[in-house]
Amino acid sequence: MDAPAALSAKIPGFPGYEDANARHLSDEEVRAYVGEALAALGDRLGSAGPLTERYESTLLRTEFTNQAVFRVYESAKLGDAQTAAMSAADLAALDVADRAAAVDASSFGAYLDSVDAALDERDRIMQTS
Repeated sequence: MDAPAALSAKIPGFPGYEDANARHLSDEEVRAYVGEALAALGDRLGSAGPLTERYESTLLRTEFTNQAVFRVYESAKLGDAQTAAMSAADLAALDVADRAAAVDASSFGAYLDSVDAALDERDRIMQTS
């Protein structure tokens, strides 16, 4: 299954990347998907102890659009390569979110690393669009 089809399977009605409005909605949908997985993980693990601040910082990244990078992305003329890169990065972020159910206290820090890396990759692609 290609990335756009996989995104639509995970997020029914996924808006895609055609125009600024679709890109904004897609960004919201992906961040919400990741944020919900993180919130459920936080509820399941209870207090994250020494990782609480880091967890909250990562969770905050899922709540709001990164305006510094989105400004460039929303008005960019995306070609097939940029669209493919963004859909692959979005799918990777959703795949990381799907792994949250298997995370325990001992793997929590490494999991936060993978969430941050997925969000960083999305930001990098938006900046280079």
